[in-house]
Amino acid sequence: MYAATSGIELGLGIFLFPAWLIAAVMTSLQPGRRTARRMRRMSRIALVPVSVALLLTAARLVTYGLLARHGWVFVGDRRLFTTFVTLLPAVIATVVWTVPWLASAARTRLPDPDAPVPLDEQVRARSARHVVPPRLAAFGGFACLAQLFLPPDRSFWISLGAYGLVTAAVAGLLVWGAKARLQRLSTGLEIPRRRALAVRLGAAVVVLGTVAGLVNHEIAGSRLPHTFSMMKGEADWGGGPAGQHHDMAGGHHMATGAGGADGVSVDELRGPRSGMPDRRFSLTAQAKKVKLASGRTVDAWTYNGQVPGPRLRVTEGDLVEIKLRNELPGKTPVTIHWHGVDVPNGEDGVAGATQDAVLPGKSFTYRFRVQESGTRWYHSHQAASEQVDRGLFGALIIEPKKQTRPVDKDVSVLAHDWQTDKGTVSAFGASDELERRRAQPGEKVRVRLANTSGGTREFAVDGVSYKVTALDGTDVHKPTALKGQKLVLGGGNRMDVEFTMPDGPVRVTDAGAPDAGIVYSPDGKGKLKADLSGPAFDPYGYGSPKRTELGPDSDFDRDYKLVFDEWLGFYDGTFGMKQTINGHVFPDTPMLMIKEGDLARVTFINRGSEDHPMHLHGHHMLVLGKNGKRASGSPIWQDTVLVRPGEKVQVAFKADNPGIWMDHCHNFWHSKLGMVMHLAYDNVTTPYEIGGPVGNKPE
Repeated sequence: MYAATSGIELGLGIFLFPAWLIAAVMTSLQPGRRTARRMRRMSRIALVPVSVALLLTAARLVTYGLLARHGWVFVGDRRLFTTFVTLLPAVIATVVWTVPWLASAARTRLPDPDAPVPLDEQVRARSARHVVPPRLAAFGGFACLAQLFLPPDRSFWISLGAYGLVTAAVAGLLVWGAKARLQRLSTGLEIPRRRALAVRLGAAVVVLGTVAGLVNHEIAGSRLPHTFSMMKGEADWGGGPAGQHHDMAGGHHMATGAGGADGVSVDELRGPRSGMPDRRFSLTAQAKKVKLASGRTVDAWTYNGQVPGPRLRVTEGDLVEIKLRNELPGKTPVTIHWHGVDVPNGEDGVAGATQDAVLPGKSFTYRFRVQESGTRWYHSHQAASEQVDRGLFGALIIEPKKQTRPVDKDVSVLAHDWQTDKGTVSAFGASDELERRRAQPGEKVRVRLANTSGGTREFAVDGVSYKVTALDGTDVHKPTALKGQKLVLGGGNRMDVEFTMPDGPVRVTDAGAPDAGIVYSPDGKGKLKADLSGPAFDPYGYGSPKRTELGPDSDFDRDYKLVFDEWLGFYDGTFGMKQTINGHVFPDTPMLMIKEGDLARVTFINRGSEDHPMHLHGHHMLVLGKNGKRASGSPIWQDTVLVRPGEKVQVAFKADNPGIWMDHCHNFWHSKLGMVMHLAYDNVTTPYEIGGPVGNKPE
C-alpha cells in the first residue's frame, strides 16, 4: 500500500509542475487579448488548465494523507515543506483571487465584443493578485518535483525557515515583476525590444552558468577520497554514555574510556592460529565462461571454476580453515565473507575494514571455530555489487552436533540473477530451466532456499504441505504446516523448508523464473504447474513463542533510529538515486558505537520506494516487531532483516563480538550508492583503509 501510494505521489509531483506552468502561462496571456471577445475566450481556456492543476493538487493532498497514516516520519520531511509551505499558499491564493477573476471575465458581455479592451480593464486583469498566484504555484509544483534532489531528513525548523524564505523571495520577485509591467502599461512606456532581448539572454546565461557551476561543484564534492578509514562516520552512541572513539580518518585517537588510547586492533581479533583444523578447504578465485542449463553463457568469476562455488559442509564446533587464492585477471582483488556466521572480527572478510583484499597471485587463510549451526553462505566482500553478481559465492552448511531432524534429501537452492550473453536470467544455481529430480514417497526433504542477489524474491512450494523450519539458519520453534503461500526472501536471506514426499509431484519455484525450478516425483518425470498467487508468508506470527535472553521489554543500553531514504544526486562523481541513512551516504552515514556487553535496540524505517535487506555482520538480531506490532510467534533471529517501503521494523542484539562490523543493505547496488554504515566497539581500531595500494572496496 505504501509503495503504491508513494509511487502515485511521485507521479503527481512530476505532473504538478507542467500543469501549473501551463496554467500560469494561460493566465498571463489572458490580459493581453485586445478585444473583449478574445479576453473572454482566453479566460474560458485558462480556466481549464487551472482546474486540472487544482485537481492534481487535491490528489496530492489525498496521497499525502494516506502516507501520513503510516506515521509522521514518512511525511514529516521535504514532502511537508514542498507541499504545505511552497505549493499550498499559492494554490489557496489562486482559488481566492485568480479563479473568481477568470470566471467573472469568462462571463463578461460587452455591447461590442470586438471593441478594444479599455485600459482600466487591462490594468485590472494584470493585477498582481490575479497573475502571480498561478506563477507561484508553478514554482511550488517545481519544488514538488525537485524534492527528489533535495537532502532528506533535515531539522524541522531549519527546513521550515529555508523553504519559507525561498518561497517568500520568489513571491516577492513575482509581485515586483507584475507591478513593474503594470506600471509600464499604465504609463505607456515599454522597454525597447533589443534591451528586453539582451536582458533575457543575460539572465539565461547567468542561470545556465550557475547550474553548470553547481553541477561541477556537486560532481567534485561527491567524489570519495582516494584513501580513507572505515571509521570516518559520525559516532552515534544510541542515547547511551559515550566511550572512546578512534577517529582513524583524522589520524588520531580520542580515548575517554577504559582500554587505553590505542585500543584493540582487528588483527588481534582472529580465530585460533594453531591446532589441527577439523575441516580444511581451498578456494581459488578464477575467471571462467560458464554455461547455464539452457546454454546461455555467463562471463563468470568463480571459486574453483564453478558457479555457485563449492558447497562447504562443516559441523558445529569444528575448527575450520579455508585458504583463498586469487587467480582473477588483471589487478582484481578479492575476499571471502562468511555471511551469517559470527566469526571473530579479523576473519570477517571485509576489504578495508578487517583485512586488505587479496591481489592476484596472493593468498589469505581464514581460520575460525563455528559455534552455531544452520544454513549460511559465503561471498566476496570486495566490490561485491560486481563480484557476487558474477559468481563469487557459494553455500556453507553447518550441521548441528546432534541432528534433531534427520532428512533423506538435503538440497541447497541458491537463487541468483545471471548476466548472460542473452540478457539477465534467474536460476537455481546454474540451472535456469525446469529440473526434474527423483524423490520417493515418504522421504523427508529439506530445501535450503537462499537469495544470493540483491532484489527481493518470492518462492512457492506446490503439491505438498510443508514447514518453514529455519530463518537465516536459526531454527523456528514449533513450526506448523503451510500450503500455498509465497515465501519472501530479501537479498542475503535464507529459509529452510521441509516436507514429506507425497505420492504425486512437488514443485519449488522462484517467481522471477516461473517456468524454471525443481519438480520432485517418484519417477523423476513429474509435471506440476507453479502457483504463485497465494498470500505472503508472515514470519512474525509463525511458530510458538519461546523465552529469549532479550526482548521488547529489555533494558536497552543503546537505542538507534535509522531512516532509509532516496535522494537523486551525485555520488562518487556519478549521478543516480543515492540511498541514504538518516539523510547521509557512506562514509558520512552514522557509525553505531557500542560497548561490549551492551544490549542494543535498532529501529529501521524505510521511507524510500525499494526494499532494504539490512545485514549486520558478526551478530544475530532478534526481530521484535513491525509497524508497532510485536512479533507473536517463534523468536525470529536473523542476520539480514528485510525492511520494505513504509515499514518500521524493530530489532535487538547483544554486543558480544568485539570488532568493527559492516552494517549495510544487502542489495549491493544500494550499498554502492551509499547505504553502508558500521557497528564499532568503542575500544577497537583497524589499520586498514578504503582504497590504498590494493584498492579496497568493501561494497
